[in-house]
Amino acid sequence: MTIRLMTAGLAGLLMATIPLSGASAAPQILALLETNGPAPLLCEGGKCSAEFSGFCLQRERPDPKPGVRYRAEGGDLTLVMTDASGVTTRLPGGDYLEITTRRSYTAVEISLPQSVIDDLGAVSVALEIGERVALVPTTIVGDSDPQTVADIALALGPQRALGQKIMRQSAAEAGAVTLTSKMINALPPGRTDDETRNGLWDRAIAPNAAAFPRESVSRASSLYRRCLGKVEEGTFFNMRDCLEIGHDALMLDLNVKYWEAGPES
Repeated sequence: MTIRLMTAGLAGLLMATIPLSGASAAPQILALLETNGPAPLLCEGGKCSAEFSGFCLQRERPDPKPGVRYRAEGGDLTLVMTDASGVTTRLPGGDYLEITTRRSYTAVEISLPQSVIDDLGAVSVALEIGERVALVPTTIVGDSDPQTVADIALALGPQRALGQKIMRQSAAEAGAVTLTSKMINALPPGRTDDETRNGLWDRAIAPNAAAFPRESVSRASSLYRRCLGKVEEGTFFNMRDCLEIGHDALMLDLNVKYWEAGPES
């Protein structure tokens, strides 16, 4: 199966597993995977941002399209600011961060204006995602089926708790997702040169590999090598897109485990 066929297959699975309940209904509440430490945000074009992995807590709701705005609930998002002397400052990120979906429910972009870190005297910034963070879609006037107080309470309570349990039981798979996300964030959009692609693993993964289960590293390495081959043979245009597809397939497998476990109601 080529990567291009995987793209179509993954898109079909995403749509097939999540029935749409109406074009203007509020999309799913999501959950974020923990980062187990600060994840760097890349600052360019006036904002600092990175991509983070998510999963769907409400299978019956419509999946979000790219660019849907969310707010964080139920857990901590912590900014880790570093100044020129190397001193770090930690502060709650909720008041500064903008969260939007990138690819359905499997990935979100979290960003803040670069002016914020400049005003705070920092030269770099990272984001730490704590336990049981959930993402609630911002309310849009005219929603035919908005998220209710009861919906949100259920998602942030028993459904989020079940999601955390499933992810911890699937530590090897979740670790592979996190490692793949690290590779994605280490690449610019578009096509990269051979040196950038070939050095990606040593640059983005090797320094962190010991902190992850061996199976996580093996799965992420297999995906990396497969994508290298696909780009080199011309089956796929760029490395980042290939890794994004692999990431989303891994995340979908984890989400299916959650759905099959039967979220408590």
